[in-house]
Amino acid sequence: MMKQYMVCIFLLLLAIPVLAKDDKSDRKNTKAVEKEESSFEKNLRKNPGSAAPYLEHANNLAAINSECARAGGFYQLALKYDSANAAIYKDYGIYLADRMRAYATAKTLLLKATALAPGDAETKQRLETVNTLLAAQEAENKLRDFGHTATREKNPGGSMAALTKFDSLKGLALTAGNRFFYPDQVARFLAGDKSLTPEEMYMLIIGFSARQSYNAFSYNDINEMKMKAGNSIDEAIRFGLDLVKTNPLNPTLNREMMYYYRKKNQPEEAEKYLARVQQFFNGVLWSGNGSCDRPYIALWSKEEYNFLTYIGYKATETHYMGQCAGHMAEIIEATDNASGKTDPVHFNVGLIYMQTVGK
Repeated sequence: MMKQYMVCIFLLLLAIPVLAKDDKSDRKNTKAVEKEESSFEKNLRKNPGSAAPYLEHANNLAAINSECARAGGFYQLALKYDSANAAIYKDYGIYLADRMRAYATAKTLLLKATALAPGDAETKQRLETVNTLLAAQEAENKLRDFGHTATREKNPGGSMAALTKFDSLKGLALTAGNRFFYPDQVARFLAGDKSLTPEEMYMLIIGFSARQSYNAFSYNDINEMKMKAGNSIDEAIRFGLDLVKTNPLNPTLNREMMYYYRKKNQPEEAEKYLARVQQFFNGVLWSGNGSCDRPYIALWSKEEYNFLTYIGYKATETHYMGQCAGHMAEIIEATDNASGKTDPVHFNVGLIYMQTVGK
């Protein structure tokens, strides 16, 4: 007991300098912010109706990590007071590129700055840098692209009651001789059998959820693979090939493998993993249409966002839990890329819940 007590005291003493250092840093940051706010108020009083105080305040906030996100609003205010000022567009563009990594918007602002002040060498140099970054970003996006579909459901009219009898469906998937027998189906999937129907893919999802290796939340191995890729694509591929044996359906895993093979300029290998991602999503499309009456099935909550991208939505930051079709559901507010309309998209998380409670 005394030994444990001494260990606790030792760890506490070790933590004190760190806490003191953090506290000192926080106080220093607070003083810097207070000083900047005071200076801004003085400048406003001296220059009412001028863009200058807003621009200076925006630039100063952009240099403070804790306040950086606030700077954008003050650049916009500066533009309201002087919409023909090249310096505002230039500084706003630099801020968006350097601090927010919003390269497309930064390009628009820097182009405007160039039009207003064509002789500004720094603006031209910054614009060239942003164009280079955008080109690299576009190339990276192409390497990671897993396609899109306009289809929102592949089983219209299918019985939700039958589709969500998970215990019975798991029994079918684990019964030898049944056409949905998981070992047979997953062998076809891994062999690249493109004749697997959306219904069979749905049952493959059900069968995988019944396996002891299924974990709805752990991405540790996938994250480790990504870290390996930072050092060696070949090492990451070797690691990923082992992961696929126990986690064959995960879209993030298969997408990463697709990406690695594309980086190595091996399109045939990349195509295999692209097909796996899309086949998995076909199984999800068999499960419903995203309404509360017919929610999509979810095997991993993280993959809901990849799926939304695949069917042409952009997820917002709003999501919440509810009840749909007799099961727990995760509801994500998402914007339809085609119509611009934002709607809730519903996901049945019954399989995730059953795995969590050990059923």
